[in-house]
Amino acid sequence: IKLDTIYSRIQSYDIRIAYTAKPDDLPVGGSEAILADKGLYFINTDSLEVDKPTQIWTQGQTESSSCWFPTIDSPNERTTQEMFITVDERFKTLSNGEQIYSNYNADGTRTDYWKMDLSHPPYLFMMAIGDYVVAHDRWENSKGEVIPVEYWIEPEFQDFAYMIFGNTPEMMSFYSDILGFDYPWPKYSQVIVRDYVSGAMENTTATIHGEFLNATDRELLDGNNEDIIAHELFHHWFGDLVTCESWANLPLNESFATYGEYLWNEHKYGSDEADHTMMNLRESYFNEALYNKKHLIRYNYEDKESMFDAHSYEKGGCILHMLRNEVGDDVFFTALNLYLTNNQFHEVEIHNLRLAFEEVSGRDLLQFFDQWFLGKGHPVLQVTHDVN
Repeated sequence: IKLDTIYSRIQSYDIRIAYTAKPDDLPVGGSEAILADKGLYFINTDSLEVDKPTQIWTQGQTESSSCWFPTIDSPNERTTQEMFITVDERFKTLSNGEQIYSNYNADGTRTDYWKMDLSHPPYLFMMAIGDYVVAHDRWENSKGEVIPVEYWIEPEFQDFAYMIFGNTPEMMSFYSDILGFDYPWPKYSQVIVRDYVSGAMENTTATIHGEFLNATDRELLDGNNEDIIAHELFHHWFGDLVTCESWANLPLNESFATYGEYLWNEHKYGSDEADHTMMNLRESYFNEALYNKKHLIRYNYEDKESMFDAHSYEKGGCILHMLRNEVGDDVFFTALNLYLTNNQFHEVEIHNLRLAFEEVSGRDLLQFFDQWFLGKGHPVLQVTHDVN
């Protein structure tokens, strides 16, 4: 883009870009964590698959949002957004922020206007379109403000929406209370989509889940996937509000979201369930470490997609638990509050977290962070014993 003149770094100017997205023309990439990277996905738009609904949805992480709108694909970018989505009248649309209005057009289409006034990274921009039933819930923050909570689900599963998602408001209260920091966004929606390329995605105010969350009351007897629901919600503090400044610092997003699963289980189901969660985290990391030990925060990765592994998720969650035990609950959660307060709507690296913990604890934690967040591996103990 060539500008009409030279602007200083403090001057503002507007750029209008005419842009046509052609995601299906792009070369196919992806990783084990995110199976494709074309950004915008059209599901059964020709209706040839009888038992599959027609949907459109997006997946911006890791750097795929630019496949469907002009942006800089980097986690250290933040912006507000407005989105106008025109669809056939029979479809519902979902995006970040709040729906301001809908206009019905003469050609049988409808244009929905969505607006997000709070800045967030482009990889969290989203839209989802389909034939959905919306189950409405609510959450009240510490100021008495009511935050809309929504569960977007296919009509076939509408009777089970509250069974699948119904603990969400309690999760919002729990996380807000332990952090001393209210859920910071104007609404919270969750939507289930077909043929999703990942497990779930913490798009700001509008989390996408894969179709494995669709379940009947009988199927829910075998498990409710609450860990995933908790994980994506906790991201709305760690990842959405405060975002890693580079993929090298991805554990500042994913380790926290993973530890959020532990915290929810500890609160809701007790220490035994929490210990079982922690055991699974350890085993997942140990299995990966058998063949590949890496630095948790690493700047020399060959591919950004390789950051999405059991180090960034499970090992990082275990280290946060160890840090909590090292400093105690009062310091741990007070430091997290300071970290969020000081860095809200900004990008961070690991030293921002260390400085918050040092300020609250009054301790020099450089060695701890250097060993566990910037180092690699884990202690290996050999135990022998004699019986007399």
